[in-house]
Amino acid sequence: MYEDDDLSLLDNTALLESPLDDIEPIEDELEASKPDPEEMLALLTAPESQQRMLAARAFCELQDERAIPHLINLLNDVCPLVRVSAAYGLGRNPSPTAVKPLIDQLTVDWNGYVRKGVVWALGNCRE
Repeated sequence: MYEDDDLSLLDNTALLESPLDDIEPIEDELEASKPDPEEMLALLTAPESQQRMLAARAFCELQDERAIPHLINLLNDVCPLVRVSAAYGLGRNPSPTAVKPLIDQLTVDWNGYVRKGVVWALGNCRE
């Protein structure tokens, strides 16, 4: 039914010491894919809402206290995508100074996704 040549692909693993030899460590890829904090801090005050949103989202992966005042300011942005991104960024960078602005935003924001993000962020600000 099968000839020996048909199974030659299976024998290639014998050439390697371990089948995982060619796989790069995952940590290197994760570190390389993290955004630059300095660049993201600058984009938090960009005139375009998409850039502000992407920068705020970056602080879901980055922990940097310098971003907290900017993220608090973005809670009042006209774009709901920026506001929800700022809320999640504050949830990943919890600070006692963010609690009151988050509560204030929860009481006035009309967008359910933003309110959900604010509640999540408040849950991470344990103080």
